[in-house]
Amino acid sequence: MRNISQTFLVLLVLNSLAIVSSEFASISSHPEDSADDNIGTDLDGMKKLFKDTLANYDTRIRPREDQSQVVHVTTKFVPQSILEFDTSEQKFSVLGYFRIHWTDEVITWNPADYAQTNTIKVPVTEIWTPSLIILKAFDGDGVVGNSNTDIAKISDVGYVQWVPEGIYSVVCHVDIKYYPFDEQTCIITYYVSDETITTVELDHPSDVNLDEYTANSAWRIASISQRRYLLYNTYHIDVEFKVQRRANFATFTLIMPLLMLAFLNVCIFLVPVGSGEKGSFAITIFLSYGIFVTIVSDTLPDNSLQISYFLLFIIVLLFMSVLSVLYTIIQAKLMSSIGDKECSINCLRPKKRSISNNKVIPFDQDDAMCNTNGKPEVCTVDVDAENEDDDKYTWAMFLEKLDSILFVVFLGLALVLSSGFFSLMLRRLSESTLQDL
Repeated sequence: MRNISQTFLVLLVLNSLAIVSSEFASISSHPEDSADDNIGTDLDGMKKLFKDTLANYDTRIRPREDQSQVVHVTTKFVPQSILEFDTSEQKFSVLGYFRIHWTDEVITWNPADYAQTNTIKVPVTEIWTPSLIILKAFDGDGVVGNSNTDIAKISDVGYVQWVPEGIYSVVCHVDIKYYPFDEQTCIITYYVSDETITTVELDHPSDVNLDEYTANSAWRIASISQRRYLLYNTYHIDVEFKVQRRANFATFTLIMPLLMLAFLNVCIFLVPVGSGEKGSFAITIFLSYGIFVTIVSDTLPDNSLQISYFLLFIIVLLFMSVLSVLYTIIQAKLMSSIGDKECSINCLRPKKRSISNNKVIPFDQDDAMCNTNGKPEVCTVDVDAENEDDDKYTWAMFLEKLDSILFVVFLGLALVLSSGFFSLMLRRLSESTLQDL
């Protein structure tokens, strides 16, 4: 009889060790809700379970039998979508949730005493929870979770799982130098506000994955990482997002129209001087730039600490348009005042053409000098006087030549500026990044 009792006791101990080992294995692997969770079916048993586990529970005390021990809190941030990235206000908002786990040594029970119930769900206000705070929260309230709606799941060995979901908005420093081909780095930092490393150890052991992430139409995540560090005697965890702007929209709505205006501005010098439409065309292009700059100013981020290369590109093109308008006005004034007068600037004067001996010159007897002293009539014609009008070089001719030269100069400047801008913007982007953009 004694041997039977000893054998039964050994089997009971081995069974208990197996159950405990399986529970600790589940804790280490951080399981989610599964079909093995037995919530319980007996009403009186559930009431008794909640009364026995939570009746004398104090939410102000850490859930340790030995208060000198540290509570290990394991977290994992799961991003679901980038809701907003307002570069003007430097606001970065992410929809996601935390998977938070720890062991509560106060809430434990034997499932056999409560109809094999091994899991209960309680409001987070009825148990101790780590007070996680988001650092540099945009709205000033960086509390993780909602105490009015959040529910925690607790197993019979005290394993607690809390999954607070929400929209987390932080202040993110924006670098607009390479707009609209820019890459920004935004960090979500959280910590336990009212604890130290001697009471709570916060950790994020696993990598942040994007299994549940939905792509954003304006931004793509280039990389995401996390790190833990010690600051002010408590652990802080950084979840770092490196995001790149999708430049398709800005390219077709901002850059391409700007390049078209730059080409039209160069075409001002192709309009004939005497057509009377050159001034109105130049003013129209300048006003188009003004309207375009107004539209772009509402799109560009407001940042006085840095200057965007794209903004500098717009300013240079606008300055070229101003020069075109000024030149057109001065040219119109010169044409009206001294356009038919001889020009004294010979740098653009065409070479003199040699007069051919076979050139036919119209004969006017009244203007010719004739000798009729008994000989056949012989007259001399002043060839230089006839060709004087052909060699006259006026200011109108000079301005026409100057138009051709300025067209080539402005076209070259526009091409150099455009190629320099795009090479500066795209040299920091890889081929794979360009395909994703």
